[in-house]
Amino acid sequence: MLYRGQTLLELMLSLTLSSFLLLTMIGFYNYSQQQNREILQRLQLQAELQRAAQLIGKDLRRAGFRAVSDKVVSGNFHLFAQDGNINSLTINQGSSCVLFFYDLDMNGCIGTKFKNGICAENNKNATQEIERELFGYRLNNNMLETRLTYKNAVNQNCEQEQCRRYIQQSACNGGGWTDVLDEKEYEITQLKFNWLAERKGIEVLLSGNLSDNKDIRYDTSIVVPLLNIEDGR
Repeated sequence: MLYRGQTLLELMLSLTLSSFLLLTMIGFYNYSQQQNREILQRLQLQAELQRAAQLIGKDLRRAGFRAVSDKVVSGNFHLFAQDGNINSLTINQGSSCVLFFYDLDMNGCIGTKFKNGICAENNKNATQEIERELFGYRLNNNMLETRLTYKNAVNQNCEQEQCRRYIQQSACNGGGWTDVLDEKEYEITQLKFNWLAERKGIEVLLSGNLSDNKDIRYDTSIVVPLLNIEDGR
């Protein structure tokens, strides 16, 4: 009985075919891994921008809220409100910055501390820590920022004109802001606030991408009803 082995040509063809199949499998595996990475990155970006949009919406819904307290003898909301005693929210001309106030601790005044029920006296503010109830969001250098006003950056005894400036357009260009997201991971390309329904609501548009991969981007938007603006409650 004769045994016949493979020729050198057959062996080379077999090795070539095996190598080609192996390289194809490795390429497919790498492609799958890359696709999975991109999917995870897109989901991460989507989650972060939606979280940021919901954070903005949660604050905006409270804009203008004024608690009623029987401990307050002289209130101070009128010192901060624009256009008489109604408007507690300002959108700048570029629509990329919003400023507003609301009674966060529900004590019946802007500010956390006051004496004898007096929050305003002689047309001057008489409360402390008013910076804790002044809020805002803006787009700055491809980043979403929130207002973080320091105590020494405001005059606690401000008169009406100065108190109102804290939520006027000029405050959008002032100091006291901090990043909402990690600038090393994310870039915000659009933040826009649009009035809706005769200023009874606001549309918030938010867009961004990954810092190291600008092709991975996400757009989101929310509509926020403003329940405390018109009636001043």
